[in-house]
Amino acid sequence: MKAEVKSGVEYSLITLLVAGLCLWQLISGANEDDPSPAKMTLMGLGLMIAGAMHCVFMMQLVRRTGRAFAPWFIAIVIFMPIGTAVLLALLLGESETPDGPASP
Repeated sequence: MKAEVKSGVEYSLITLLVAGLCLWQLISGANEDDPSPAKMTLMGLGLMIAGAMHCVFMMQLVRRTGRAFAPWFIAIVIFMPIGTAVLLALLLGESETPDGPASP
């Protein structure tokens, strides 16, 4: 995997992890008897920003790998977890082909 693609995958997974943690804290905070408005607002903003950054990193990966922009935009932004999983599976499934002939 190329270095710029690998770093894009790493950044997108980190932002997805941050979004998941913010969602987890948002849900657990909402189940409290008296949720803190500041905590709920901060976690909501964190979820929104991390989700947006995840989409940005994924679309950069689409451009760097030369894939069609529009279908992947729909897959990643509208069907976020499914489109992300499919694109990451495709990227991780691709291997660099060796320059020499294949050995038997």
